[in-house]
Amino acid sequence: MLLLAALGTAALLVVRVALHRPLAVAGEAPGDGYSRIPAVLHVHTTLSDGGGTPEEVIRAAREAGVAVLGITDHNNLDAKPFEGYRDGVLVLVGSELSTPSGHVLGVGLERDPAFRFNGDALDALEDVRHLGGVPFAAHPFSTRADLRWTGFDLPGPWGLELLNGDSDARRAGPRLLLTAFFYRLNPDYALLAAASGIDPVLERWDALLAEREVVGLAGADAHSRIPITRTRALRFPAYQALFRQARNQLLLAAPLSGDAAADRAAVLDAVAAGRFYIGLDTLALAGGFSFTVEDALGRRFTMGDQVDAAAPLRASAGGRVPQGTRIVLRRDGQVVGEGRSRLELALPGPGVYRVEAWVPGWPVPWIVTNPVYVFDAATREARRQRAAWPGPPAPTRESAPLRFATDPPFTAEHDSSSTMDASVVETKAGPGGADAFRLGFQLAPPGPEGFTWCALVNREARDLGEWAGLRFRMRADGEYRLWIQLRDPNPASADEGLEWWMASARTSTGWSEVQLPFSRFRTLNPRSDGRLDPDETRAVVFMLDHASVKPGTRGRIWFTDVGVYR
Repeated sequence: MLLLAALGTAALLVVRVALHRPLAVAGEAPGDGYSRIPAVLHVHTTLSDGGGTPEEVIRAAREAGVAVLGITDHNNLDAKPFEGYRDGVLVLVGSELSTPSGHVLGVGLERDPAFRFNGDALDALEDVRHLGGVPFAAHPFSTRADLRWTGFDLPGPWGLELLNGDSDARRAGPRLLLTAFFYRLNPDYALLAAASGIDPVLERWDALLAEREVVGLAGADAHSRIPITRTRALRFPAYQALFRQARNQLLLAAPLSGDAAADRAAVLDAVAAGRFYIGLDTLALAGGFSFTVEDALGRRFTMGDQVDAAAPLRASAGGRVPQGTRIVLRRDGQVVGEGRSRLELALPGPGVYRVEAWVPGWPVPWIVTNPVYVFDAATREARRQRAAWPGPPAPTRESAPLRFATDPPFTAEHDSSSTMDASVVETKAGPGGADAFRLGFQLAPPGPEGFTWCALVNREARDLGEWAGLRFRMRADGEYRLWIQLRDPNPASADEGLEWWMASARTSTGWSEVQLPFSRFRTLNPRSDGRLDPDETRAVVFMLDHASVKPGTRGRIWFTDVGVYR
């Protein structure tokens, strides 16, 4: 009997899985005047570690009903030729940048630069901003340590992935076996059932929101590829199934027009402002939800908006929702009101207001909105300052030039396939007619040689222990990213007993001041002794390699006022 009961239960579960469809929704359509545009962002193709070509991915997006697709291959913008309207889908090309503090998702970068994406997390955030994109911390709460975001204290108005497909899969653990079992019966249900609660994620988001605006995003992190060996992989799950899961419902003032440039600008503006909400479409179609705040004059505000706290305000949330949906309004992370299917509430005062919608029986919210910010002018300005990008380097309290015992102070060094200008000093090339150091380089084109590099090197021993960091001024004939190295003794190192510590800087065609605290220098040495010792500096190096600019790149960079500061 027990066996028959178990078999009956299993049969019912199989039928339930096979018949699962998104829950029916009912209620009034939103009347806030915005068009909802479903966007799937954070997608990988065969141009990095994805399983499908860009053409396959775009076709899958169209079949899944996606209007905006964000291709974000690792550390490259090779998908740029596919940007614009393709097969009826607006394609934005960005990149996922690897840093020592985790990965930075750059949505919608405007152009493919000559430099490589490299450096630390602050470099990556700044590169995304510099290239016109919108930065997010990717899979910030991954169970894998090297993917987890540790840069929560970094400045700038960067956002956060609240949902991430890869993180969901890693948190699922043994439940992935059920996902694999049910996938053939119903891929939508199988992937949805693998999702786990995100309460800790939302709590950390609320803590960040207490200080500044932080846009919350759903990142598909779609690969459609599970590696089996170094050369073989399983195409699972399908892009179409992944694209039907969590989507970002962008609120635009008008439907997409078909003009790629105008629509791209409107989409990125909505993403940057947080004018959207996250919805699990395989649970119930989420395109009919609304969250607004209205003042006494009848002016209506929505997600991402700043609202003056002086006037009486009223929140409304709801729309077309499944039966029994519980709508929760949170202020600064705390619940201040709930409603069934709809919520109307006078706001109790200033704060960060956001909404969650929960469908009975599921451990994850069906809807998570970005916030409406209700503050007075002084508080808004203080929050804006906390979110501001770092400006030009502050004047140093004290600085000193590096003294060089050799003439010329730097030598030109490069791999056997690259070339450099023989002269490393150019008279009157610096500001005000001063002399400048010149790094004239021609990196070898792609080939079997592997590591290609050009560098200016000074190998004098120095005691920099009394200083806070290295400073210099530089300009270039183009836009490059280069490495600045300090080397100190480490007997365990295979590099002639020296450990190479690196920081990164990006050039421009005008003179710029660069200040690099010693704390920003990092090492890739597997036998690192764990710390840079400025008091035992054995070399100062300015270097370009195939990890900082593209192989075959040719250019010139000038340096002056090389010194230290505190």
